[in-house]
Amino acid sequence: MIPVYKKIRSGPSVKEAQKLIAEKKEAAWSFFSKRYGNNFMYQGTLVTCDPRVIELLLMERTHTKKRSMVYRFLYAMIPLAHGLLFMDGANWQKKLQAVMPVFARPHISTYASFMHSCLHEKIHTWSNEENFSDLYQCVVKMNADLLMKLGYGLAPGSEIAQQLSAALVAYKFDLMDPDTRIDAFGISMHTLKRLPVFIKAQWKRRSRNRQLAYLIKEIINKKMAQANEGLNWIQCLHESGYSLKNIAGEVNHLYGAYNALDYSITCALYEIGKNPAYAARLREELAVTVSLPIGITHKDFDAIPQTICFMQEVFRYYPVSMGISRRTGEMIDMPDVYIPQGQEVLITLYALHHHTDYWDEPDVFHPDRWKDGTTPIPFTYIPFLKGPRHCIGRHLAELNFINFLRVWLLNGEIVTSPEVMHLGPYMIPRFEKELTGKYTKFI
Repeated sequence: MIPVYKKIRSGPSVKEAQKLIAEKKEAAWSFFSKRYGNNFMYQGTLVTCDPRVIELLLMERTHTKKRSMVYRFLYAMIPLAHGLLFMDGANWQKKLQAVMPVFARPHISTYASFMHSCLHEKIHTWSNEENFSDLYQCVVKMNADLLMKLGYGLAPGSEIAQQLSAALVAYKFDLMDPDTRIDAFGISMHTLKRLPVFIKAQWKRRSRNRQLAYLIKEIINKKMAQANEGLNWIQCLHESGYSLKNIAGEVNHLYGAYNALDYSITCALYEIGKNPAYAARLREELAVTVSLPIGITHKDFDAIPQTICFMQEVFRYYPVSMGISRRTGEMIDMPDVYIPQGQEVLITLYALHHHTDYWDEPDVFHPDRWKDGTTPIPFTYIPFLKGPRHCIGRHLAELNFINFLRVWLLNGEIVTSPEVMHLGPYMIPRFEKELTGKYTKFI
């Protein structure tokens, strides 16, 4: 029998939770922890922003061996979702080993020059005043062009690269269609009513699966993928013996993970667009790097401390997922908390990164909080997670983020609107409406 003082209290009803999210927007995630505590039960799932529990879940291998039922459901239901995030066991290990060479930090650094030149050339095709009706779509397109070489080894601007890019972007936007999304916080009658629409959408997405498989087959047969040292996701997976269908799924899955960075960069542009004074500070610091035409690599990060602080704050303030799912491999017995084996757990990243117990003024975007090497309480800042299932794309994401920011700031200034933007009511966050902007180039 579990002692009363170790029992985890019940959280809100689904109706109450979704009402609070509708009313309070993203602030609702922090509100839940204030009202119900750092650990509470919600529809049979333990919801936590307790760093003690999070450390165990992320670092102890017993809790990382078996994926959450949420991920297993997505793996089974969504076409082209058969990727690393949703896998476990020997299959995960094999695929991880196949793609890992592309993510090695020394290899990633060799792409700094290409990142710089590709972004620089794109901006110089714009007019002196470039207006954006949706800044996020602009970022998506620019980074997709980068990824064709970085991840897939395709010649930038080639017909096959353009076709693959268009297919991946179209699939992602289709997947994020509000009419077919079911990644709300909790299962309600509204969610169940949308299931037929969701299932129908998956059947339609199978045609995108066939289109992508056709493109991958053409790339492999004609040996079009030629990245540095021959390392790229398509080639690595093909040489590891994966089927065409499996390669297509992983190619799409890896793009979906990379697309999370598009959201982070859009958030960064939003913040500098509404704060010209801070943008000027970053521009002044980044100006010292103009002698690095090859772009910034990780070894140059020490020379741009303010920019690194800004990046860290973007990753804190705007986590790319409101939460991540885990499943306990054995019981967790702590002085005040007992969690049984096999318990589904949702780690609420937004609540963790905005918790008043862990951060001063957590709902203020304040990059200077990271000055002087300030380190947060362990396991209260985990934008790339930690442990055996950490994000293997961290080095690529950081390098891409910094070089993207550098090119934009040194070549012009961005103004964004509206002044206040909220996030949509989903587990995978995006701004609830389009972010418009105007980019003025320096003459």
